[in-house]
Amino acid sequence: MKVLKAFGPGDLRVVEAPVPEPEPGCVRVKVRASGICGSDKWIWNVKGPMDGVAGHEAAGEVNKLGEGVTSLAIGDPVMINNVVGCGTCPACRAGAFVMCPRWDGSQDVGNGFGEYLIAPARNCIKILPGLDFVDGALIPDNWGTPYAAMKRAGVTVGSDVLVNGCGPVGQAAVALARALGAYVLAADPVAWRRDLALKNGADAAFEPRELPDAAVKYTNGLGVNAVIECSGANAAYENCLKSLRHGGCMVTVGEGGEFTFRPSDRLIRRALSVHGTWYSTIPQAGEVMQLALQRRINPRAFLTHTIPIEDAPRMFKSVVECEAGVCKCVIVFN
Repeated sequence: MKVLKAFGPGDLRVVEAPVPEPEPGCVRVKVRASGICGSDKWIWNVKGPMDGVAGHEAAGEVNKLGEGVTSLAIGDPVMINNVVGCGTCPACRAGAFVMCPRWDGSQDVGNGFGEYLIAPARNCIKILPGLDFVDGALIPDNWGTPYAAMKRAGVTVGSDVLVNGCGPVGQAAVALARALGAYVLAADPVAWRRDLALKNGADAAFEPRELPDAAVKYTNGLGVNAVIECSGANAAYENCLKSLRHGGCMVTVGEGGEFTFRPSDRLIRRALSVHGTWYSTIPQAGEVMQLALQRRINPRAFLTHTIPIEDAPRMFKSVVECEAGVCKCVIVFN
């Protein structure tokens, strides 16, 4: 089978690899679509040949059943929740693998940048009629991550929400906040991303350096109820906390940032809360799928490119360098 592998900095190649076999409780999936996630950018900078194959935003057809699998059938269209927990704790039994206390990442589903992958049957979500494989590749992570953040922040009809950082996850956050009935503000340093956020439902869009003044201005001096922080930029935390009204909530989604603050000044006396959230649960992905089927969201609202795997090395460079007009790219397999 064809796979995309990294051999050094900026050196991605499509090569041949053996087709994997499913272990008990797992299935083999013939990948039909696989999104390039921002968290995949690390493979562009590897120092030498990597052993495995990256890619975790995958959807496809069940191709072979491992021993003991009865919940799926060959040919079922599925999208993959790539976070693999222990499978037996209360969180895993509820499909909340991201909350598994035994999770260490070693068993997570990869190989999305290949023609076949192996996944536990419990991590496969059947794609309902009305959606296709590209939709399925986008739902659990790109849409599920900000949806989990919305749930964490208690976003509902009438909420004032600021989305900081309007890459693919931020764009989904904007559209979800709008679908949930919120008044939505969007902040991003890149003009075309701000324009895309407006198309996806933002009521106003501006540069992050305009915070917190813009958030206060657009909420009649109150500040927002909730911030969904998607950029991971160091300066974002100070600006976003100041953008909240008394009793507000910030949910951090963007990774890699560092911030030092005095809780007395920033949290305690303003009764603020800060939450972290990561990925989505199986039930949450199902809820996002229902929003898509009800046409309350468009899974492809920020999709700018679909490509064959042969074009992935070239496209990765554009994604890593945040090339103008490149928001979300999905690799599509025949």
